[in-house]
Amino acid sequence: MTPMPPVTIPAEADRPSLEGVWLGEGERIAVVAPPHPLMGGELWNPVVQALAMGLGAAGARSLLFNWRGIGESDGQTSGDPTDAEHDYTAALGLAARAGARVVAAGYSFGAAAALRVGARDARAHYVIAVAPPPPLLEGCDLERLGGRAIVVAAERDAFAPADELFELSKRLGGAFELLPDTDHFFGQALGKLSEIARDALMNEERH
Repeated sequence: MTPMPPVTIPAEADRPSLEGVWLGEGERIAVVAPPHPLMGGELWNPVVQALAMGLGAAGARSLLFNWRGIGESDGQTSGDPTDAEHDYTAALGLAARAGARVVAAGYSFGAAAALRVGARDARAHYVIAVAPPPPLLEGCDLERLGGRAIVVAAERDAFAPADELFELSKRLGGAFELLPDTDHFFGQALGKLSEIARDALMNEERH
């Protein structure tokens, strides 16, 4: 998948502008968020790339971005979930200008941000959340998603336990996928992860 030239996600209010890049082609638009910025999370993360490839196979163009303070993004690096929501919302704003029915996606810390924003922002039509750590979702009104989500878990995940994510998917009223014999980093399961993202988008389009 050939990346397009980098783009700048404009600053909103007094918040920093962010580095982004578009991957893939298609009428549908997606935003894919990376994992925790204080733990090496950036837009070229293998899981983020796998999600973008799967979404591209289903006809979606994905906006990947770096959190504040990472890569060419302005601002101070932060692991604050509220800052992550603001950064995700800025990316969602740029994506929404490129097309309607935006898919909000993310991995780990980024998946939690996608769920938090998706539950309150009508521009996010569907959410693909890969291994969101449950503590980052406490106090969120995720039921507002009304089933417009899929949660993907790894069988041996110590950061986002599969049994907790299964209960989370029931709370969301959405779909659940468990990838066996893998951990939080998904290792040899990246191809399967791409397939899940592709199939989730294709199934969602039928509704």
